[in-house]
Amino acid sequence: MRWLRWLCLLLVMSVPVLSFAGDIQVFCEPALRVYLDGKFVGTSIAKDDGLFLANVPAGAHVVRVEKDGFVPQSFEVEVLKLPIEVKVGEFSPESLTRHDGETGGATVKQPVGNLVVTSAPQDCVVEIDGKPANKNVPLLRVDGLAAGEHRVSFSKTGYDRISGVVTIQSGAEVTVRGDLKAGKVETLYEGKGSLRVISTPEHCTVRFLGMTREKTDARLNLSYIPAGEHRIVVSWKNLEVSSNIAIINGYRTVVVVSFIKGDKPFVVSYEPK
Repeated sequence: MRWLRWLCLLLVMSVPVLSFAGDIQVFCEPALRVYLDGKFVGTSIAKDDGLFLANVPAGAHVVRVEKDGFVPQSFEVEVLKLPIEVKVGEFSPESLTRHDGETGGATVKQPVGNLVVTSAPQDCVVEIDGKPANKNVPLLRVDGLAAGEHRVSFSKTGYDRISGVVTIQSGAEVTVRGDLKAGKVETLYEGKGSLRVISTPEHCTVRFLGMTREKTDARLNLSYIPAGEHRIVVSWKNLEVSSNIAIINGYRTVVVVSFIKGDKPFVVSYEPK
């Protein structure tokens, strides 16, 4: 029997220890750079429908896809035994270039975004920063507008002229609607974004989209939020801060709140998801 015990021990020692791994299929157009956890892993190709990553160690990973001249896209994935699919959507333009004489002719990048214009009635004249265009289609699209504020005006015979100011975020798309019949200009944001709240102290109460959440960790993350302007209220003990914030399609809105004397009480920033 002793020899049998030794044989069993030898068999156990000879079996390799398996570390579970999975596969990630990145669906995207060809010629894009793909990174896994910050490390370059290849360029997408047409015959693979993008890039196939085999035997990725189990656990949490970040897939990042880059395209020259556009905002990179990042995806948080959890690899188990089953294959995972990552579908890369349409990229948003990152910047345009201009000639800057003060830098000796160097090229300087400017952040840009896109504007979609709708109106009621459909046919009218639209002016963007004083530059007119005949709008005779349901949607008038203007790509590559510099980030910042722009004045948009609508006019048509028989109606009073209306105008408003829209704010373009870098890499984002904004929809503005000129309702000549109602005499108003409305700014709309399309798609979905996400929200991250960071606070000092960590424990606080967050009221957002009609719901109240108790924040007990370092970060409160909310996903799939309709793009647009929303009110957020953050309170701690008898103190409270509130503001309107923009949720932008494809972006994470980061709100940093501090109730500590001397700190900035409310800071908002935006980052690609």
